[in-house]
Amino acid sequence: MITQHLKLVIPLTVALACGSAAVSAAPLVLGDDLNSLTVFSNTYTTTGANSSVYGNVLSGGVSTTGTNAAVTGNLVSVGAANVGGGTSTVGGDVTSNGAMMVGGAVTALNGPIVSGSITSTGDSTIGAYATVGGDMLSGGAATTDANANVLGNLWSGGAATVGANSTVSGNLTSTSGPITISASGNVGGIQTTGGAMPTLSGVRTSVSSESTQVTNAQTLLSGLGSGTALAAVPYSMTLAPGVYSAASLSMAAGNTFTLDGQGQEDPFWVFNIKDILAPGDNTVVSLINAGDSASVFWNVSDGYASIGDNSTFIGTIFADNYISVGASTTVSGLGSSCGGIFSATSYVSTGDGASIGGIGCSGVNVTSVTSAVPEPQMFGLMLTGLGVLGFVTRRRAQAKRA
Repeated sequence: MITQHLKLVIPLTVALACGSAAVSAAPLVLGDDLNSLTVFSNTYTTTGANSSVYGNVLSGGVSTTGTNAAVTGNLVSVGAANVGGGTSTVGGDVTSNGAMMVGGAVTALNGPIVSGSITSTGDSTIGAYATVGGDMLSGGAATTDANANVLGNLWSGGAATVGANSTVSGNLTSTSGPITISASGNVGGIQTTGGAMPTLSGVRTSVSSESTQVTNAQTLLSGLGSGTALAAVPYSMTLAPGVYSAASLSMAAGNTFTLDGQGQEDPFWVFNIKDILAPGDNTVVSLINAGDSASVFWNVSDGYASIGDNSTFIGTIFADNYISVGASTTVSGLGSSCGGIFSATSYVSTGDGASIGGIGCSGVNVTSVTSAVPEPQMFGLMLTGLGVLGFVTRRRAQAKRA
C-alpha cells in the first residue's frame, strides 16, 4: 500500500514544485471593450432556461436567452436577440442588428422584463405581459402584445401596433407605416406618422475588435511558456500558483481541483491548453489560502472548452473555438471580478440553470502574471522529490535481492 501511495504522490510533488515558480511580471492586457464583458462569442450565444449571466453579453450572431433566464447587464448582438418568456430579465439595454423577438408569444402573467431600452435595425416584438423600462426603437415594424408595457417612447421604422391592454407611456412614432392601437390599448404621449428615425445607437455590425482582443490575450498567456506539464486528472489534486500546460486537459467527474495560493495576496494560475478543456460532471475547482487579487486563466489556444453538468468552476476561460457550460454549472471570477467566458471564433452556450459571474461582479480580474521559470528554492523541492523517488527505487531493488 505504501508503494502505491508513493507512485501517486511523488509526481505531484515535482509538479507542484515547478508550478509555483515565478519571475518577471507582465500584465495581462485586455481591451476596454472586452474587459466590460462577461460572455463573448464570435458567432452566436445561447443561455439555458433559469440560467444567469452577471454582467454584459456580446454576440457576433444571434443571441438567445431561455425561459426565466437573467442577464444583469446589457445584451448586444450582431444578429437577432431573443429574450425568453416567463420571468426572464435583462438588467440593461438590448440592442440588435437583426430582427428582435423579446419574449415571443408569451402568455405567462410574469412576462420578460428589460430594464433598459430595446434597439433593433429590424422588426421588434415584445410579448404578452412583457415590460420595457426605457425606449423601444425598431428599424422595422414594432409590436407590443397584449398587456405589454413600454415605459418610454416607441419609434417604428414600419408599422406600429399596440396590443390589447398594452401601454406606451411616452410618444409613439411610425416613420413610414400605419399606427394601430387596440381599443383597450393606451398611448400616453403624442402619436406621429412620418419623420426621421433617431440614431440607433449601440447596434453592432461586427465583433472583430473583441475577437482580436481575445486572440491577443491568448497569445500573451501562451507566451508565458509551458510551465509544468499536466496530463489527464483522474483524481483530486492540489496545485500551487504558476503556469501549467497540457495538449488536452480532462478532469474525471466528481473530483476536486484545489488551487492553493499559499497565503499570497495576488497569486495566479495559467493553464495553457492546446486542444480541449473538458472537466467532467460534478467537477469542483476551488481556491484556498489566497487574497482577493488572485487570478485564474484557462487558455485553450486551438480548441474548445466543455464544462460538465453540476460543476463549480472559477476563473476566466478563453477558447479559440466554442465554449459549452453544462446544466447547473457555475463559472465565477475571483474577488469582485466576473471571470467570464470568451470564444474567439465560435459560439458560447450555457445549460439550464447555469450561472456565469457573480452578484455585483465587474469585468475580468486583470493582474500581473509571470513567466514560469523555476526559482532557486523550487529546484530544491524538485531535487527533494527526486531524491525520495531514488530512495524508493533502491528499497525495491534491495527487496528483490532479499
